Amino acid sequence: MNCPICGSQAELAFSARGFPISDCSICRHRFVDFPVDENFIREVYSDAYFTGGGAGYADYLADAEILRERGRYYARLASRYVTNKKLLDVGAAAGFVLQGFVDEGWQGSGIEINKTMARYAREKLNLTVFTGSFENFQGKGEFSLISMIQVVAHFYDLKAAFQNAHSLLSKNGVLLIETWNFRSITARIFGRKWHEYSPPSVLHWFSPESLTGVLSKFGFVKIAQGRPKKVISGRHARSLLHYLLGKRFFPVLKLIPDRIRIIYPAEDLFWALYRKK
Repeated sequence: MNCPICGSQAELAFSARGFPISDCSICRHRFVDFPVDENFIREVYSDAYFTGGGAGYADYLADAEILRERGRYYARLASRYVTNKKLLDVGAAAGFVLQGFVDEGWQGSGIEINKTMARYAREKLNLTVFTGSFENFQGKGEFSLISMIQVVAHFYDLKAAFQNAHSLLSKNGVLLIETWNFRSITARIFGRKWHEYSPPSVLHWFSPESLTGVLSKFGFVKIAQGRPKKVISGRHARSLLHYLLGKRFFPVLKLIPDRIRIIYPAEDLFWALYRKK
């Protein structure tokens, strides 16, 4: 495949879990060198992703309050940069992050590819969450903020997603992104064993610099950047570690309590805000 951003020739970097990982020879974007489409992504993010453990969640719904608090955190952060609190949450899942924004006074809706999760948000939380891919989403009205929290690494068509974000944002609207930094010290130490090299659920990797460069091509300029304080449940941590380390560590991992809150200690995660030009 050529680079999904600039179309230039790609060079194989290494393989992860049987998938080739390539770097663009021009813009240096790193991506899974494997063709994917909306149906492929729908299969990856089936109900099993939210309940089956592995690279996904052992029980996504059980982490509702942690995710809701995350939404409140980003709602307060984004409020410094926008005045009209109208939000579209991309990859809304069951709506917990979106619910956190609503708690802070935002008017919000979401888009989620998994039908079960989107239905939960509508029926249990009374939120407006559409079912489908963001690449093909045709929203009504303009949004002052579009949030992509742990989403950009999973788009099957980055160009379509970023073009759609630009068209849906109002004048001077803001794009909020949280994702992993493949140029971080942590990622460099672990190399190809870094936990985020986990295709097919993860398809793209960014650094703050590369993400800014990519988004500049679609009419965005960076206005802020930082590192979030990421908290995960013991249940989720145990599931991920089991997936990464293998069965031989399971007796030790069983000692991690389900409800304990664990602060993620590494520096390989970042958030950034981009304003529409």
